[in-house]
Amino acid sequence: MPDEPLVHYSVDNGLATVELNRPKRRNAIIPPMLDALADAIDAASGDESVQAVLLCGAGGAFCSGLDLDAYNADPPPPWVTSGGDSALAAHSALARCAVPIIVALERYAINGGAAYALAGDLIVTGESAWLQVGEMIQGLPAPMNLAWLTTKYPESVTARVVYSGERISGPELHAMGIAHRVVPDDAVRANATELAQRIAASPNGTPRPVKAAIRALYGRDPVEHVKRARTAIPITPSFRPSQAPDISAT
Repeated sequence: MPDEPLVHYSVDNGLATVELNRPKRRNAIIPPMLDALADAIDAASGDESVQAVLLCGAGGAFCSGLDLDAYNADPPPPWVTSGGDSALAAHSALARCAVPIIVALERYAINGGAAYALAGDLIVTGESAWLQVGEMIQGLPAPMNLAWLTTKYPESVTARVVYSGERISGPELHAMGIAHRVVPDDAVRANATELAQRIAASPNGTPRPVKAAIRALYGRDPVEHVKRARTAIPITPSFRPSQAPDISAT
């Protein structure tokens, strides 16, 4: 049997579904998955029939962050020195995506995984789901979380998310303006899909020019912002993470 793809990609009626696909590892991040994510987002952006993207995780969770077991394997995996480049490629693809990205935040989005949720234009989250950027208090770099937070939200929001390192629940994310909608936990995927389908069904291909106009009117270049964030807190080629929040009971 061939190996399962690390990212599932499909297009139906103008909606591209991009699904992180490591459910046994709670969609934990490894660079090859990020390479596949970059390819999928670029494919959606380059397909003029696509008017929206649904970004989600397989198995009922969004993303548990970096796969520490894989990063710290002995011998080191061949991609360990290029992981930073893979992350930059994935976030650059998300930053230049020409259509709205709707995120289905199920269960949790942690550390590096949180950055991919924050890259979305609209986040649908569950009532007991949560997002956590605990990297600073763990002594880890968090450039991509900073990139998306400082692109979209006021300094007070960025400070709360990054300095506290706390789990921020779905209702709190909504109150802070990070989440678009909070729904029952078992309805996140369906609700996010319905929202993405409704956007994709907009007549005359309007989501693409509207997204371009929003960026132009705000004077933002998210691709350059992502690059600057990586420079502001550089990740060394030899970086190998060693800590992660405990999610065994969640």
